Amino acid sequence: MTFRRSLGLIGMLSGLVFILGSCSSTDYPEGLYAELETERGVIVLQLEFEKTPVTVANFVGLAEGRIENEAMPLETPYFDGTVFHRVVPGHVIQAGGPPREGHTGPGYTIPNEIHSDLSHARAGMLGMANGGPHTNGSQFYITLGDRSYLDGDYTVFGNVIRGMEVVEQIAQDDIIRKIRIMRVGKDARDFEVSEENFRSLVEDAARAVAEAEAKKRQEEEALIHSRWPEAEAAAHGVRFVALQPGRGDRAEPDARLELSYTGQTLAGTRFCSSADGTPQSGDQAQPFVYEPGKTRVIPALEEALRDMRAGEKRLLIVPAAQAYGTSGFYARQREGEKRFVISPNTTLVYEIAVLRVR
Repeated sequence: MTFRRSLGLIGMLSGLVFILGSCSSTDYPEGLYAELETERGVIVLQLEFEKTPVTVANFVGLAEGRIENEAMPLETPYFDGTVFHRVVPGHVIQAGGPPREGHTGPGYTIPNEIHSDLSHARAGMLGMANGGPHTNGSQFYITLGDRSYLDGDYTVFGNVIRGMEVVEQIAQDDIIRKIRIMRVGKDARDFEVSEENFRSLVEDAARAVAEAEAKKRQEEEALIHSRWPEAEAAAHGVRFVALQPGRGDRAEPDARLELSYTGQTLAGTRFCSSADGTPQSGDQAQPFVYEPGKTRVIPALEEALRDMRAGEKRLLIVPAAQAYGTSGFYARQREGEKRFVISPNTTLVYEIAVLRVR
């Protein structure tokens, strides 16, 4: 969708004064920019309005007071006077929280907008914080290093082009005094945000997300049915295949179980195995000890283990809601290795065997 100006002569002149006044000491190439004036200096962000139009429209619309929201009246800049409420050395600085007490954000959400050309692979990348897929509101962050493990789960919509030394000095609760939006060149000048065109963009994006998610579900179902046609339904959408029968009675509620297991994605990527060691054993291969009420495992495994007997082996097909849900799983960073991630809303497959019940 193309944004077009609908300004009269007075609006055009006032816009020209704003642009010239803001650019008096700095010239930018063609593009859309945000100048963040902080108490430690100015951070200049280039905004990827052509690759991530919904996210940039949201940021620009809030910054200029063009979008209706629950926290601030129209024509009131949303971010001015807010703070960097989260600073994690080597990770991110984060801002854009609610500008007034009693509010949790702008009162609406926008979908993720992932573009393959935009990555968290270096310091100075601008992204949207969220509480799960498609729950973006007003909070944004700037990376302090390579955080490429976030790619695909969080929207990147710009990068720092000047003021990285300011970014590195930001401390928690530092104030954003003002955000100025700079438009250079015709395409950027045409990118004007209004309540009407913003809502239209969000609705189009939401429809596209719904279609993509429906297609993903259909493809996953087809794959599951082709690989495990004998799978039986269990509770909460979990399915299982009996690989080996057990013996004796089910374990008592307080019994300790020794297990072996592997876990993989539907695509076949293995992400865990007792053969690789366990949290209890470090890197030494040995059985995994499960104690009900003490050992933390995903809900689907807890449910299955209550029903399994010694010697029994099952394959479990686990929907995201019974695994890591909308939060996903981010393994601990190991030096020299890429951080392992299970993205939100991922279906998982486990093979689990009860070796011994004690």
